[in-house]
Amino acid sequence: MSRLAAKPVEFDSSVTTELKDGLLKVKGPKGELSIPIKECIKVKVENNRIFVDREKDSDSAFQGLTWSLIKNAVIGVTKGFSKKLEVVGKGWRSAVKGNKINLQVGLSNPVDFQLPEGVTATQANPGSFTIFSHDKQLLGQVCADIQRIRPVEPYKLKGIRIEGQYLRKKVRKTAGV
Repeated sequence: MSRLAAKPVEFDSSVTTELKDGLLKVKGPKGELSIPIKECIKVKVENNRIFVDREKDSDSAFQGLTWSLIKNAVIGVTKGFSKKLEVVGKGWRSAVKGNKINLQVGLSNPVDFQLPEGVTATQANPGSFTIFSHDKQLLGQVCADIQRIRPVEPYKLKGIRIEGQYLRKKVRKTAGV
């Protein structure tokens, strides 16, 4: 049995939900999200609580997944999500201009990254910026796309990384004796 999915997802009065044709729409102050519901999963909304149940024991993975997606949607439309990215390298910097991020990361020309709708960015200093969104999946995909511009190399750990990301530095080759 899914232990987390046995608990209901609770939300406050600022969130409205609508369950129709296998799609749960969650709307709040930060935005609106839709979660597809599989036929083997039963979702019930009562008194600012969402209950997720399954028909067969073999569908416990889908129950946990659906519960997690609903929980992330409720948190996203009320509080939102954020990730801080760091640009590490000598002379490398970033600049946020509206819905574009200008990255100067050792390439021959600066790279302008266009943020998709529903994602915003702010900047504290030229070496880091924070990305905000109400959709956790979209936020993770945008961060991965930005990191793909200049991935962290394993010897000097230069590149674009998420704050707090675990990186393991490789030891360079030494002369053989």
